[in-house]
Amino acid sequence: MTYPVIRFVLLYLFPPFTYLKIKVYCSRTSYVSRKLLSSIYLLPMKYEQSWAANISEQEKAFRTFIGNDPALSYFLETGSMRKNAKFSKEEMYKDPAFLAFISPYFQEVYVKAILRAFDLKDTNLMSDVAVNPILLDDAHKTQAFDQIRTYLGEMKMKLVSFNNKLQLGGGSIDISNLPEYTGIMVIANLNYLPFEFQDFRSEYGKEIFKVVRWLVSRDFATALNIATDLRQLKCDAQTTYDNDALYQTLEKASQKASAAQGATGGSGSNSGAIWGIIGAILIIIKLILMFSR
Repeated sequence: MTYPVIRFVLLYLFPPFTYLKIKVYCSRTSYVSRKLLSSIYLLPMKYEQSWAANISEQEKAFRTFIGNDPALSYFLETGSMRKNAKFSKEEMYKDPAFLAFISPYFQEVYVKAILRAFDLKDTNLMSDVAVNPILLDDAHKTQAFDQIRTYLGEMKMKLVSFNNKLQLGGGSIDISNLPEYTGIMVIANLNYLPFEFQDFRSEYGKEIFKVVRWLVSRDFATALNIATDLRQLKCDAQTTYDNDALYQTLEKASQKASAAQGATGGSGSNSGAIWGIIGAILIIIKLILMFSR
């Protein structure tokens, strides 16, 4: 099937006022991306700065306001944000009629910007999006947040899978991949998400906590690094307390081990150093027993 035929079929099946983003690869055998076909129900709309002559006066006013707002118009057209750019503080942006108009366009670029920030570990993009208002009505905001939660849920499941492998022994696990799910860039991006994602942050923090629990006996240094970053995650009060207590316990064990190592290297008598090392080992054993409950 040639590209013109595919285009004709798509235009026939879907109204022309919607923008259906289909990747068609033109080679000897053209085909439509399966991934995008699975999300056809979204029917994303692409914002265009120009408009038809027969639109209402209200829509003209809305488009004029958007055109006079460099940050917002750039975001709608490109899906990116200029560094530290902020939307104009217009009262119209709170108008339900305006939100109903802009929501189909804003939802598409907003969700893609959030997901791209996570994919690229781009905290600059995420922070620039976060400081600006979410120009969505309730229905489109719910849809946008559901799409983001779906992506985050897949990320969480990979962390759960990693944790399960650790519990089973994890002989073939590559621990170097952990920063993809537990690193400070991931945590920073999670923190930039709206308050509505607080519950997810807490649940995600608990999964990271479990990973640290099983890493303590396998790779103490990595466990301590992850626990250090985990303290920065904005969770509910109980999870925040648990994460901080975890870090404090591991840090004390690390300090005792370092002190014992230093004493061994700089003293003729190793008696104090030996007891220090024994103390550190006992603390680590206590941690392992505590975490295995």
